Amino acid sequence: MGMTWTEEQKKVIDVRNKNVLVSAAAGSGKTAVLVERILSIVCGDMEGEDPVDVDRLLVVTFTKAAAAEMRERVGLALERRLEADPENEHLQKQQTLIHNAQITTIDSFCQYVIRNYFHQIDLDPSFRIGDEGELKLLKGDVVRELLEDHYAEEDPEEAARFTEFVEAYATGKSDAGLETLILQLYEAAISYPYPKRWLSQCMDAYRDVSPEALEKSSWMEYLLTLAGQTFSDLKEELQEMREFCRTSGGPYMYEDAIRSDLEQAETLASCRTYEEIRLGLSGLSFARLSPKKDESVDEEKKNQVKAFREGMKKSLKDLKEKYFSLPLAAAAEVLAKAAPATEELLRLAGEFADRYQEKKRLKNLADFPDLEHLALEILVEDVQVSAGEAGQEQKGGTREMKLVVTDAARELAGRYVQIMIDEYQDSNLIQEIILNSVARGQGVPNVFMVGDVKQSIYRFRLARPELFMEKYHSYPQTDGASEIRIDLHKNFRSRREVLDGTNSVFARLMTEAVGGIRYDSAAALYLGAEMPEPEEEAGETEGAAEAAAVSPWTAGTFRDGLKMNTPELLLLDTDMPEEGGEEREAELTGRELEAHAAADCIRELMEREKVWDRDAGAFRPVRYGDIVILLRSLTGWGEEYARVLTAEGIPAHTESRTGYFTTIEIQTLLNLLRVVDNPRQDIPLAAVLKSMIGGFSDLDLAQIRSAFPEKAFYESCMRYREEGEDAALRERLAKFWERLRGYRERAEFLAIHELIEELLEDTGYGDYLAAQPGGRQRQANVRMLIQRALAFEKTSYRGLFHFVRYIEQLQSYNEDFGEAGILGENEDAVRIMTIHKSKGLEFPVVLVAGLGKSFNRQDTRSRVVIHPDLGVGVDWVDPKKRTKTATLPKRILQKALDLEMLGEELRVLYVALTRAKEKLILLGSAAGLDQKLQKFQAEGRREVLSFRAISSAGTYLDWILPSAAVPEDSPFAVAKVTPGEQAGRALGRQILMEEEKEIFSHPENLPGSDPAYAKALEERLSYVYPYEEAVSLRGKLSVSELKRAGQTEEEDEDTLLYPEEEIVPYIPRFMQDTEPVSGAARGTAYHRALECLDFSGLYHSERVKEELARLVEEGRMTKEQADAVRPYDIYAFAKSDLAKRMTAARARQAFHAEQPFVIRMPANELEIGCESEEPVLIQGIIDAFFYEKNEKGEEEIVVVDYKTDYVKSGRELLEKYKKQLDYYEIALKRLTGKRVKEKVIYSFCLKSEIPVEKMQEDRKQGHGAGD
Repeated sequence: MGMTWTEEQKKVIDVRNKNVLVSAAAGSGKTAVLVERILSIVCGDMEGEDPVDVDRLLVVTFTKAAAAEMRERVGLALERRLEADPENEHLQKQQTLIHNAQITTIDSFCQYVIRNYFHQIDLDPSFRIGDEGELKLLKGDVVRELLEDHYAEEDPEEAARFTEFVEAYATGKSDAGLETLILQLYEAAISYPYPKRWLSQCMDAYRDVSPEALEKSSWMEYLLTLAGQTFSDLKEELQEMREFCRTSGGPYMYEDAIRSDLEQAETLASCRTYEEIRLGLSGLSFARLSPKKDESVDEEKKNQVKAFREGMKKSLKDLKEKYFSLPLAAAAEVLAKAAPATEELLRLAGEFADRYQEKKRLKNLADFPDLEHLALEILVEDVQVSAGEAGQEQKGGTREMKLVVTDAARELAGRYVQIMIDEYQDSNLIQEIILNSVARGQGVPNVFMVGDVKQSIYRFRLARPELFMEKYHSYPQTDGASEIRIDLHKNFRSRREVLDGTNSVFARLMTEAVGGIRYDSAAALYLGAEMPEPEEEAGETEGAAEAAAVSPWTAGTFRDGLKMNTPELLLLDTDMPEEGGEEREAELTGRELEAHAAADCIRELMEREKVWDRDAGAFRPVRYGDIVILLRSLTGWGEEYARVLTAEGIPAHTESRTGYFTTIEIQTLLNLLRVVDNPRQDIPLAAVLKSMIGGFSDLDLAQIRSAFPEKAFYESCMRYREEGEDAALRERLAKFWERLRGYRERAEFLAIHELIEELLEDTGYGDYLAAQPGGRQRQANVRMLIQRALAFEKTSYRGLFHFVRYIEQLQSYNEDFGEAGILGENEDAVRIMTIHKSKGLEFPVVLVAGLGKSFNRQDTRSRVVIHPDLGVGVDWVDPKKRTKTATLPKRILQKALDLEMLGEELRVLYVALTRAKEKLILLGSAAGLDQKLQKFQAEGRREVLSFRAISSAGTYLDWILPSAAVPEDSPFAVAKVTPGEQAGRALGRQILMEEEKEIFSHPENLPGSDPAYAKALEERLSYVYPYEEAVSLRGKLSVSELKRAGQTEEEDEDTLLYPEEEIVPYIPRFMQDTEPVSGAARGTAYHRALECLDFSGLYHSERVKEELARLVEEGRMTKEQADAVRPYDIYAFAKSDLAKRMTAARARQAFHAEQPFVIRMPANELEIGCESEEPVLIQGIIDAFFYEKNEKGEEEIVVVDYKTDYVKSGRELLEKYKKQLDYYEIALKRLTGKRVKEKVIYSFCLKSEIPVEKMQEDRKQGHGAGD
């Protein structure tokens, strides 16, 4: 049976010879209609219409997946037609042509144009698209080279301009901030057809910054429009508030003040210039509210009026302070001072574009923006803007543009019978021009565009929804013109309850000012298909309707008696702990509380709700796989939700966004690749030997290392293979090296992905991973590494060495891919995903969570604000006073970006709510929920929220509360949950689990229990892991960590290092050439000096200086280290008895400095509060030790530890470092077999040596050395 089309859908399918814009609401069957239109054109279904070959259509979609789906659906539709008419030769031909049909993305179409017309732009046709990681690295290299060249600029004038730019925009101690600014400007520029022209327009705006030019600028035009919108909206609010004062119980005595406010708002609304508005705002004077008392007046209504007035005053004050605080001349003066540095920034962005393009040319590379610009160069000679519309291009409009197209464009235009653009709301200006250049134009209009501006959520990809809206407003909805707009309103996805909930929210929220379109009857969603209603439990439906209408605020089990499919709003008040809930609340974060509330919600849905199974034609209980949790961002939320749901016994999955490179399987494989490339890398070699691939134990590695301690680890392995004592270990090493030699030989001719696959097969590591816990995830991660290797092989680099470096560079640029996804479509688990990821999908039950999360306003807080239409807004930085002042254009651009961000967030919210088929649930948390609800009472009465309320929102809840929670006619069932209630439910579940545990802990009491089975069950349930204490024990600790573990809580671990004299610098620190040396760096410098210097020749401080200079010259110390050492300190040490003993030992070759060690000790001997006997490795470095003979002629050891800490007595050092020296003693006894006779601390602060044993003896007698 064929599809039954609505009247509007049929019109979309049949309309011909027009440019068509289809505004297709969510769930309106857009894709099905588009496929049917393609089929209709190909088959010539319209009367008098000839059939058309499918490859004469150009169908452009947003993603490759969408293009593949479209091609498949068109192919299946052709098959069905051919089955009905098997002898049709035209249809037979189309089945062959469908594989070459241009159902494609815009990038693929641009590639097609370039491949066929490359000769027209002198392009090497063998170019390739660069890998994302490769291009990021290339951009970084180019921008760093650019800055380095300008730092080395010799021309004084050029150098001065660059220096001023750096002073204005550099942050921190690196150029990272400058690099980011240049790259951001470049990204903004390339979204335009002619990037250099855009940069030039931005620069022109700063070349004439007189008050007159500022008054006529696009910045001022935007500001005056914004102010006019604000004042007009304020008038409406005041008029409504005046009527509110007149209602029954209203505060009529406040009407005079409101009338006075209204008169001032009308005066402001009549202002037309900057100065008029500035003076108007400066002269505002608000009348006092009448103090008259009247018991008939509702106190709550009085409070609403007061709250409204306070909000109004704040809004006007903010408007004045941000935009109208300075006279126009003063604002222009600030702008003029910022202009030189801004021009330099724009010039650098242009120069970066040239250099980056040249680098890509040399490597024969292109990126995706290149595809568009190269195709534009082939198809369009110029874009001419009509007189009087010079600014039109920058504003994104195209109706006044005239394209001067090339012969190539005319040739393609003659080929394409129809151009169809899917997801048109996400196009940008350059894509618009490219596709218009191959259209037939006014002769035979043939452009078909379909989309929904309410779902334009790719602003971060530089989408321009205003292109859609331009045609939305200009195309007529009636026949007779060469253009037509057709609206598809009906939604065939969702139930009526979901649509009612969505419409009620967005009718109040979405306006042209914020959102891009007025959510009126033309934009609303209408039910497209009636679905069977579930059979309600007896008495359920009536109660539900009455409960929802009378009191949407219910507590606890508010779903009792609630009609199925009713949309719900769950609010978590994080400010209201209840008795018994405080401890629980303190333990949980807001995200965790939300996740637990979501778990409660899902549990109830599984118990109570049913969904309509369209395939089975019947209702069935909800499954976990029916449910999706949508979040604005997974970062910090997704894994938290997954963890909580899993702990609550609910299967859940979210794709990880980080952690790929830190997984053990990826680290092991990368280390193996490093060793195959170069086995002389000790750490990767040890890691591979220790892994399953090598199969060597810790003891094996220690045995190899200790046999040849003076050699590098690689050399130790090679020597042990030939000379080692343990024959079995020698044989294993020889076998490993033989395998490694084979891998190295194969690496010379195998592709990287083939090498990885062979390594996995030959070593058995792939099978090993599969058998591990989480084996599927581990295997998926390895497959992702193979995919990265395949991608690398298409780059300009070759070989294993470069692949390893490529991965390391990606890690350094934080290009973490997240762990590979392993969830199949049919897995019965709750999915947790971003709203962006859900676009185009549908789910029976949708839970939109995280509604209290603050919006990301990062773009508006940058040092330089970039707007694609209004250009660049900057701060003026006074390099002398080091003050920063935001220019007027920057504040305007910040507001423009903020409003556009809010519009995008509004559309993102719309996408989230329209994913639900059967059930929609909103979940958000906020502090002070009751105060927020009180604040939004006035807005809740309005049919459309005020511009002030919409534009001041900081979270989705700031929109949801006045549009869904407050209105009396809201279709949402609303429940307010406190952390105490949440904790109570969690406690109830815990008690239930304990009761079940108690039952199963005595299975012999169960009826019909088998005694043997009961005993086995009891043994299993009562099993306690005997080594639980060792689970959290680390396998390796440093001496410093053990020392800290032994300190008391009162001791300060971060004791100040050797004190420096207070010197007041003559210039501020930020202007000094060098940074002060930190205490840790100074301590390192002292240790290095003591390691390298010969104490015997240090007769005075000048001699120390000379020796330090010699060490710097020889490269044994850096200049910064030498400067950190006080020569007198070294001289004083050289005169000490300890130094003389050390010098004598050095002469006997009995002195050792900076001696590293690793020893193994049982955990219960380490004083870390662990009774386990599990061995732990202790590592450290001994500053110095030397041998002296006793009276028997036996060598004994003296241990020396240098300290630069600031202390007042030697006792402090003893208390802090005695444990550290004890470990040194143990290590030396084990390493040498000799007795340690002395342990000495030398304090550079006290200028004295502190014998540890002497100190301990003195402490027993009541005094200490150094006191």
